[in-house]
Amino acid sequence: MSRRRWIGIAVAALAVPVAAGFGFVVAVDNLMSGFGACRVVRQRAFASPSGSKLVVVVWKSCGATVPDSTQASIIARGRTFSPESTPTFLSVRGHLDVVVAWSSERAVRIGFIPGPDQIYKRDQRAGDVAINYE
Repeated sequence: MSRRRWIGIAVAALAVPVAAGFGFVVAVDNLMSGFGACRVVRQRAFASPSGSKLVVVVWKSCGATVPDSTQASIIARGRTFSPESTPTFLSVRGHLDVVVAWSSERAVRIGFIPGPDQIYKRDQRAGDVAINYE
């Protein structure tokens, strides 16, 4: 058998385990990235009196290592809500029902059913909107 043929067989013999190993690494990476992904479920949107702004309430679940949370953001009507790019003004532990009542275009009242046992974030303002908690 020629030397060239032996080299071809050797390269082919090495290529199979390398390709299988690469496939294994990609599969494990895809599986592991799924564990860190969060699931965000939009619950409700509450329009301001003129309808120009919305308080968007979402439930966020990130797996067993991070507690579930309820979060709220304010967006302009017509804009698309994105959990990655829309800042939250409120984040509390658990999946709670949020009661939202706009007082005016620049003031909103927020309440919870039941009351939160742990508050992660509770801003007093979101842009030009004052936020009052009850």
